[in-house]
Amino acid sequence: MRRSFSILAAFVVAASAGGCDVGSGSGRADGDLWILGCDEGNDYGTPVEPKLYRLSPTFFAAEPIEDIVDSNSPTNRLIIRMQRNGNALDITDALIFDVRDSIQIARCLRGKTDGGLPTWDPTSGAVVNDLNGVPPADQPPWCEPPGTVPGVARIHLVPFGPVAVSFAPLGTCRPPPTTRPPAFVNVTGVARDGWIDFEAFGGAIQMNQATIPSDDRESIDVQYPDGFRVNYDEALIASFHIDMGDERVPAAMRDRVQPPTTPQIGGLLDGRFDFDFKRGRSAQTFP
Repeated sequence: MRRSFSILAAFVVAASAGGCDVGSGSGRADGDLWILGCDEGNDYGTPVEPKLYRLSPTFFAAEPIEDIVDSNSPTNRLIIRMQRNGNALDITDALIFDVRDSIQIARCLRGKTDGGLPTWDPTSGAVVNDLNGVPPADQPPWCEPPGTVPGVARIHLVPFGPVAVSFAPLGTCRPPPTTRPPAFVNVTGVARDGWIDFEAFGGAIQMNQATIPSDDRESIDVQYPDGFRVNYDEALIASFHIDMGDERVPAAMRDRVQPPTTPQIGGLLDGRFDFDFKRGRSAQTFP
């Protein structure tokens, strides 16, 4: 059974009030990870012998961000967080999905084509572009053929792709006791590869979509003429597989810093989230 959760601005955590079920949902994220210098200066597993990790999330939140720099083509960005608990982000573990352009993701998930050609932007989110900002020719597409959900595209996860993932183990990784507070272990993982399969992303996935030829599917732009967004009371459901790497490595590759920084985190995470998009009165940071 799906449960509701509330919109929270990044780095803001609020308690429930007025009967709101703030932060509730269901999900998991499990796998074998290694994090160097993590627990009071000790290693959490090693690259040779990673350690079983379970996020065991009990708190779910999201933040919609409307980019209105280009008023003719606004971008609706959606940040989804799964946290171990409802504590502040600097003292808990959090897995964060950054949906950088909800409209493009919705077009990909709908799978509408015109004459067999995609209606979404097929440009891949490459780790390293050439000097003109063009991805390498061998870079795989970000909008891939269906995975676990029939008729619904799989989203390819890469560090700078349309859906980027970061992992901050700030609850698991504690600084050495000799460190003066406030202090934390500054290590962040990113999805260097992997996928996410959405079963529900607001109204992006058409009913009985797998049975409708792609050219005959309704256009997202016709259905949402003012621009797609996940609305309140709509569902967000997905499963995912994350090949974790150190965020500093792709950043060094992007910035052409050689050699790249030695990674401090890596491993695999598999999981799922399932919740409805709700506004929590005690949590919102806007009228």
